[in-house]
Amino acid sequence: MQNRIKRNIAMILMACGVLISGLHVHAARKAIGERDVEGGAYAALKLLERGEELIEAGEVDRGVKMLETVIEQNPKSKVRFKAYLSLGRHYLKVRENAKAVEKLRLLVNLKTGAAELSGSDLDMYLEGIYLTGVAHFNARQYGAAFSALRKITANHPNTVWANQAYYYIGMSHFAQEHWSKAIHNLGLVGTFIDPESPEVEYVEAGHRFFVKINDGDLPILQRLGQDVKVTVEAKSGDKETILCGPQTGQEDIYVGSVRTEVGKGTAGDNVLHLVGGDSISVKYFDNSTKEGKKDELRQKQVKVASTGSLVFTRGTYKFKTDSAFLGQPVFLRVKDVDHDKTDGKDTISVRLSSSYKVKEEEEDIPTMTVDIDKLLAEEEEEKIALRDELVLTLTEDSEHSGVFTGTTVIKRAADEKAADKADAVLSCAVGDTLAASYVDELTIRGEGATSVKDQLIVFDEIDSRPRADQDVVAEAITKAKKEIVEAEAFLEIARIFQSMGLKKGAKEKSEQGLDRVNFAIHTRAAIPPALRERAFNIKWNLYMAQDDFGRAMSTCHSFNRLYPESSLVDHALMGIGRIYLKKRDFKEAIQVFRQVAGMPNAQSRAEASFLAAETTERMHQGERSLETAVAAYKSCATRFPESEFAGPSLAKVVDYHIKTKDYAEADDLLTQIFLDYQDEDFLDRMLLKWIRVSFDMGDYKKAHEKCTQLLFEYPGSVHAKKAQEVLPRIEEKLDKKES
Repeated sequence: MQNRIKRNIAMILMACGVLISGLHVHAARKAIGERDVEGGAYAALKLLERGEELIEAGEVDRGVKMLETVIEQNPKSKVRFKAYLSLGRHYLKVRENAKAVEKLRLLVNLKTGAAELSGSDLDMYLEGIYLTGVAHFNARQYGAAFSALRKITANHPNTVWANQAYYYIGMSHFAQEHWSKAIHNLGLVGTFIDPESPEVEYVEAGHRFFVKINDGDLPILQRLGQDVKVTVEAKSGDKETILCGPQTGQEDIYVGSVRTEVGKGTAGDNVLHLVGGDSISVKYFDNSTKEGKKDELRQKQVKVASTGSLVFTRGTYKFKTDSAFLGQPVFLRVKDVDHDKTDGKDTISVRLSSSYKVKEEEEDIPTMTVDIDKLLAEEEEEKIALRDELVLTLTEDSEHSGVFTGTTVIKRAADEKAADKADAVLSCAVGDTLAASYVDELTIRGEGATSVKDQLIVFDEIDSRPRADQDVVAEAITKAKKEIVEAEAFLEIARIFQSMGLKKGAKEKSEQGLDRVNFAIHTRAAIPPALRERAFNIKWNLYMAQDDFGRAMSTCHSFNRLYPESSLVDHALMGIGRIYLKKRDFKEAIQVFRQVAGMPNAQSRAEASFLAAETTERMHQGERSLETAVAAYKSCATRFPESEFAGPSLAKVVDYHIKTKDYAEADDLLTQIFLDYQDEDFLDRMLLKWIRVSFDMGDYKKAHEKCTQLLFEYPGSVHAKKAQEVLPRIEEKLDKKES
């Protein structure tokens, strides 16, 4: 056939269950590696990298402070977006999902105007949206997760972020027990490839291996009922056959996959077993080529690599540990299949070292502002001295496992500085940094020496004897943090009392919280602005918890005057709007919500628009005309089509058209909803409405179709029972019409 597409085989590697910390490797290295420094941002980039290193080393407060400094000192530079992304990753890792979303949402400002993003900017933008979706998923906010993740799958389908987005879309449906949608979306993981990316040369051992076939004959073979198969064979001996299926939306592209495991295995068990130094050969027989040849062999070979990891663990070698103690053993685990070179238990050498900071006399000069250049100079001047080092041999825990373990005991250093580096003992002192490292010669990125390391802080010997301590907080910043944490605790207790109707208890706990939070607001000491903003936010929430709306609004307005550009401004205004709503002052609430919806950088714009429409509906409740509320819902769906509030807004419009018996308009809107909002949790209710609309229009065939769809896709829905009841009536009408 002259128009037959040229055949090719492309192989990709994708692991559905990749940890969050591993997803940003490509984007982060690319973004920070491109030194397109604008306007003297080099110093900020160095501070950014130093902050990331400190967070990774466990010095979280210092690291976060440096990243916040980058943002504060570079309000118009692109380097601030890298700081937002780093902070978002950190908060996501420690499960502070709300803080992660707050930082990651700011990455949308990378996209300005009609110009399309590319390179590192596009990577940061997509990762920010993706991690926002993951944060919502972790917080079980599935609607918000769908909204974020669908932006990637719809607008950037051929990216690694789309593959990962489908995983969390599928898992969100799984959590909601939408089984068919979960299966469909999880099946799309790994099926999209960046067409501009180079061919895959290495695959990661132990991860799922995907094969993609592009062949114009595939649709014909499918109609003939012939299976599309690919043979994958490991150099070490294992061999498996993969059955491929059509990729959604592209009938000439088939995708198949096989699970890989480290170790020896037998052929035909649907698991491809790999060992160190292995390679995979993929074979596909083209049924009919452009030149007229029959069963032409198409073959591709890729190497197996293992990206090494090294961690200090507890005694079982299973769980990571964050500290080491003098006189106690430390345990190390390395996972690197490349070092599994024989059929026996292999070994690997790891360098252990202890180091300490050289103390220097410093002048005590108080400063009110942060100077990046000075802060960088202080970091660069910080001297690190090596105390002791040791080479430790780790042994593979079993044949062909690729996991190496070992242990050694750290001793107290006899001298403050010197240690015998030639002995077989690692000497440390309290406060030392204990580091372990080895060189990984082959990773998923190819050949080249890569240092793999982990480190701990050394603490004194474990002492279980009782002792007396006095809790004295001298520093203003530390005290402010302590008071804020306690105020937040009282706020939560007050809210619990309020929800139970115990107003006296709510007021008492709120007052106790106000006593704590006022220190951070009124102190004249130089504390970070973020702490003061947080204190204001807690204060007006404490007033709300005791139903003191007057003082709550007063505090909120004061906050807005002091911090007009804060990311919490729109949240504060939303709080005022909700106060008016609670007082049933609908006109004032609508005015506030519209104000937030009109703010260019407000994070709550879509929600504010929806609440304005919802409040308008409540205000007109009982009246004959609801056109004003319907117009507000339409405005929300039109202005924010990718938000989680667009679908519910259209659903409200559908309800209005059904109420006014405008079934044709309702039918069109329902079609749009199911095309554009396929992940919403109200679709079962919409299907029931669609059954009614179709039935009243006399389209019994469509009514039957939607009824069976509701019963099949949502068997556990409360609306399924109603569908089961009306199904016989629809079938009766359908039979009469056909006869």
